[in-house]
Amino acid sequence: MEKFSEIEEFSVKGENGNWIKFSFQEVYGFPESTSHWGGYEVRASLEIKSGNFNVKSILWTSTGEIQDFLKCLEASNKVLKGKVKFENYERNLEFTVTYTELGHTVVEGTYFEFGQFENELKFEFSSDQSYLTQTIKELNLISLKYGNNKE
Repeated sequence: MEKFSEIEEFSVKGENGNWIKFSFQEVYGFPESTSHWGGYEVRASLEIKSGNFNVKSILWTSTGEIQDFLKCLEASNKVLKGKVKFENYERNLEFTVTYTELGHTVVEGTYFEFGQFENELKFEFSSDQSYLTQTIKELNLISLKYGNNKE
């Protein structure tokens, strides 16, 4: 299990100060053993800001899921069209980045909180290629360290 002296994180930012932000807290098995989800299992803090709504929670994902998202995002960003989906293995976070026209995008998704009560946030915000170029840079730094999506 690796804990961090420097923060490893990436964000999908949008207009009007909206964002989805993942900050790694622990990566399990690195570099010795990968998870069956692909890559290494990650416990991350998750922040979502959409309009006046906010989420601050813990999210379980894997570097493999993040790598898959990066590959699809790079491909769509290159041609400025398509739809890119992220979904973690617990399926409590799902969002898509949909390219509309001239590099503009719509980010929309759902976050569920596991617990005694059923809380759910459905969110949507606008973004564009300039924000996503920064997201891709941040994801590439993570990919360089943790490699591709392999078991």
